[in-house]
Amino acid sequence: MNTSLKLMGTFFLFVYLLLNYYIGLRSLQALRYFLPSLSGFLFWPLLLVLALSYLADRIFRLNSSFLQLIGSFWLAFFFYLLVIYLAIDCAGFLISVLKAKPTLSQYWQNKLVYLLGLGLAAIIILCGTYWARSPHVAHYNLDIAKQPAGLENLKIVLISDLHIEPHLNADYLEKAAERITALEPDLIMIAGDLVEGTIDEPSAEKLSAVITNLKAKYGIYACLGNHEYYGGQADEITEFLKNLGVVVLRDEIVSAIEDKVYIAGRNDYGARHAIKEKRKPLTEILSGVDTAKPIILLDHQPQAVREAQEAGVDLMLSGHTHGGQLFPADLVTRSLFLIDRGWWQENNFNLIVSTGLGYWGPPIRTSSRSEIVEIELNFTPNKAPSEINTKS
Repeated sequence: MNTSLKLMGTFFLFVYLLLNYYIGLRSLQALRYFLPSLSGFLFWPLLLVLALSYLADRIFRLNSSFLQLIGSFWLAFFFYLLVIYLAIDCAGFLISVLKAKPTLSQYWQNKLVYLLGLGLAAIIILCGTYWARSPHVAHYNLDIAKQPAGLENLKIVLISDLHIEPHLNADYLEKAAERITALEPDLIMIAGDLVEGTIDEPSAEKLSAVITNLKAKYGIYACLGNHEYYGGQADEITEFLKNLGVVVLRDEIVSAIEDKVYIAGRNDYGARHAIKEKRKPLTEILSGVDTAKPIILLDHQPQAVREAQEAGVDLMLSGHTHGGQLFPADLVTRSLFLIDRGWWQENNFNLIVSTGLGYWGPPIRTSSRSEIVEIELNFTPNKAPSEINTKS
């Protein structure tokens, strides 16, 4: 590691610890509302463990499930406590400037207001934990202006962003897989980021338990996401999924359902940063296809939307955004992508972006729910598509 990176890391750690100290002061003040004798000798070491657990596990590669779990929870709790306490203190400063009662010193000595802030952050984390591990079913009814012979409709279930890793408790993903199978889909489509980065033995066992619970009439199709490439095991993950019966598409297209429908999958948009591999232009992937048949595209990131639309794709399925996952990150994802969740349609082209079935980092969602996407795809060649439709 060069000197500049060390200096940046040291500066980041100093700022992070300073902010944790601020949060600790306010939290200790809040807790002393009903625990007046709470000792700082007990409180501060506990806070330091919480603050450093995630960083220590990553830096020293401890691979401790316990440290990763409490550390990831703390990062989310830290963020919301920081926002809430700063809002409280800014309000107190404004009150002081306006020379209203109470005075600034009286306001900042008030333990109750900080206790309410601590309680609000705890409620946000509890709700976010439930939303992350309790996926809902998002339903979309789409019309495609094509009519493959002998096929009037398809039920597709889309999932993405499982982010399976060794310490993850994947029980809720297995239950979600059972719910998906109970929907009796014709096709199951997986839009990347199945694993956090590697396919080590614990991750393989968890992913296998999920995939083996998935059943679809015409099979399971998947593309890879950025995390499969970041881990440097894209080929190993591809082979693992194929052995489980999943058709993995990497810049390729197949004819499915007795040659009635095309399904294409692209290398991830970010793969070039990880393996310096340029993904093929979509026109090259779709070269020679019969455009009278429906074309469904799996592309992890909803980046190259116009390229897909101009190439004649009927339905593009993506994930990656997580719907922001933690508010206010959704303000960023909404600005970066055409849509960061839901359904967008223009003329004959449809885009559906899933918020994902899993989560990244903290096991918490505050700006979106984990979801299973159920798509009723109707082939209606005589029905004129709407010019633009957006549905979240």
